[in-house]
Amino acid sequence: MWKELQREPLNHKKKGQGEGEMDIIGLGKPVKDFLITLQKMPPEDQGTWLDDYSSQCGGKVATAIVAAARLGMQTAMCGVVGSDGKGDAIIEDFAYHNVDTTYVIREEGKTSPYCICIAEKESESRRFLADRGTAGNFDEEQLDFDYIKKAKAIHLENGDAASRKAAAFARENHILVSMDADSYTPQIEEMEELCDIFIGSAFYFNQRFQGKVTYKEGLLEIAEKGCSVVIFTQGSKGCVGIAEGEYFELPAYRNVPVVDTTGAGDVFHGAFLSAYLNGFKAEESARFASAVSAIKITKIGGRAGIPDWKMTMHFMDTGKIERENELDERVQYYRRRVL
Repeated sequence: MWKELQREPLNHKKKGQGEGEMDIIGLGKPVKDFLITLQKMPPEDQGTWLDDYSSQCGGKVATAIVAAARLGMQTAMCGVVGSDGKGDAIIEDFAYHNVDTTYVIREEGKTSPYCICIAEKESESRRFLADRGTAGNFDEEQLDFDYIKKAKAIHLENGDAASRKAAAFARENHILVSMDADSYTPQIEEMEELCDIFIGSAFYFNQRFQGKVTYKEGLLEIAEKGCSVVIFTQGSKGCVGIAEGEYFELPAYRNVPVVDTTGAGDVFHGAFLSAYLNGFKAEESARFASAVSAIKITKIGGRAGIPDWKMTMHFMDTGKIERENELDERVQYYRRRVL
C-alpha cells in the first residue's frame, strides 16, 4: 500500500513559492536537553561507563515541530525561553532545523527549562532529571492572530489560557487544531472539544478513564466531542485510533535497534501532522508517523535521528534505513555541542 503514496511531500515549497505561509505552528515549552545512554544503571554508590551522550533540545511540541520541518514542512514555534546560554542553544537548534522562531520570546534575566535524560538500554526505559527554569509560559496576550492565520494547523501541548484561545481562534478560521495529550490534566481533558486531532498516550488514557472503558470506547467518547481523529499511542505496542467513525489498530515497527526512545512520541505527532496535511488518511498517517519514530529511536536523543521524507518512505517499503550516515553525522554534531 505504501508504494502507492507520494514520494515527496505535497506541501514542500520551493524558494519564493508561498512565501510567508506556514504548514504548522506549535505553541509550547521549548527545553534544553542533555542525554545519556548506558547499558544499565549502576547500583547505589557505584559507577558505570556511558555508551554515549548528546547535547540536544526537547519539549513535546518543540520536537514535533522540528520533526515536521525535517519532513519538508514549513513550521514555526511559539514559546518562551530565558536569556541564558540554554536559551541561545534552543533558538540555535530551531534555526538548524529551519523552524521559524519569530515568536520564541526571550525573557531577560530568566533561565530556560533544562532536562537530563538517562536512557537504559537493558530495560529500554528512561529517567528524567529536570529543572523547570524561571522563564514563564507563552501568554495569551502574546498571540498574534494574523500570524496564526498563515498556518494550516496548530499543535498544542496543554490547556492553558493561550492554548485555549489559540484553539478557539483556529477552529473559527478552519485551521486544524492538534493536541499532544502526553500527560493528563483536567485542562487538557477540556481541550478535547476544541481539537480536530487528539493524540494521547497510554498514561493519559489510564488517568482519563480509570479503567472504566476499553480503548475503543474511550476513543469514541472523545471523538463524539467533535474530534476528526483520536489516537492513543501505546509505545512498543503501537497505537489505536478512530477517524471518521472507523476504528483501527497498528503495531509498532520492531525491526530496528533501540538506542533511545526519548522524543519518540513527540516525533510521532510532527510526522502524523506532516502526512495528514499531505492528504494521507488518518491510519496511513499513523503508520507513517510510526515509521519516523522507529527510525528516530535508533539514535540518541529526540532530534538526531529524525529522518526526512524519502528516508521514511524507503523504510516503509523495505524495512531498511537508507543514508544512515546522515543521521550519524547529526549524532556527532550534537555530541560536539556544549552541555
